Amino acid sequence: MLLANYEYYITTYGGSSIPSPSFPKKVMEASSKVNYYTFNRINDEILQDEIVGNTIHNITCQISDLLFEQENLKLKIVNDENKEVASESLGPRSISYVNQSNLKEKHILSEEELEQKIYKIIYQALVHTGLMYRGAY
Repeated sequence: MLLANYEYYITTYGGSSIPSPSFPKKVMEASSKVNYYTFNRINDEILQDEIVGNTIHNITCQISDLLFEQENLKLKIVNDENKEVASESLGPRSISYVNQSNLKEKHILSEEELEQKIYKIIYQALVHTGLMYRGAY
């Protein structure tokens, strides 16, 4: 079950970073994460609740943005062959270069860090709704 659509992403959430063709894949990944951490408890009835439903839509959009951003950063590093001058000496002409991708790597999250960030987003929004309760009802 997809927990957000592109119209909601653009109009209500105010997203702009994910283009329309890329949105279905990212929202599917994000919906999967939200469903996983809520033990597949999200249904149409919950989504129709104005407060909880909008919260679920918003965190799905937020996670979609995060996943799209991380994927783009990884692609830029793979495709980036540009180098920047890190230092330059005038004496016996010495130039040191730094690959821009090294600078961008600082913004890429490891798989564990990404998963922790996704969990934190979901936890902060849904912890008091009972959707993340691990016990039996």
